[in-house]
Amino acid sequence: MSQPLSIFFTVVFLISQLHGDVIARLIKAEGNVYFKRLGMSSFSEKAKPGAAIRNGDEIKVGDPGFGAIMYLDDRTILKIRENTKFGFMDTRNTRTVDLTYGTLLNNVTKEGRSKSFRIQTPVSVASVKGTKFAAIVSQTGVDQFIGKEGLFEVLNMISGETVDVGPGQKAVSNATGNLVQAPAAPGEYPEDPEVEEYQ
Repeated sequence: MSQPLSIFFTVVFLISQLHGDVIARLIKAEGNVYFKRLGMSSFSEKAKPGAAIRNGDEIKVGDPGFGAIMYLDDRTILKIRENTKFGFMDTRNTRTVDLTYGTLLNNVTKEGRSKSFRIQTPVSVASVKGTKFAAIVSQTGVDQFIGKEGLFEVLNMISGETVDVGPGQKAVSNATGNLVQAPAAPGEYPEDPEVEEYQ
């Protein structure tokens, strides 16, 4: 086999492995919800319920907009509020939601999960065992993680500090390295724009 042909087949194989299997499905889409598929340069695909989500894909929800995804293996559900953008990164041992900005309402299940789950922002990482929590990331470099059920850990990647967050608590992390755990005020947990119909 000639070297150019061998390189071509290697590249095709690597791209197919990166794009890989379906990891989640979009179960709800209202308003401005778009995908940027792995290898694409823009959010040009209008998202529709039932759409397959693969490793490396990104989703953006505009205003007005709302979306919900469900991971196929453990049935974890992420509800996506307006003005939110994130990517999907799965490895053999870790499931990472790369949250650029916006608000996610997360219901991470314990049962049936073989991977650790984390939300990574430009400033912080929240590592989750199985819980309900909200992640709110502003474009000014301030992250808030608010616990509803269970326990999770937040790491500020600038300072290396970590805090544990439980029900009724929050962690506020920023780009200067500050990380504070505090009680969450009543009503501070973002409203779920839909009825819990998929649980």
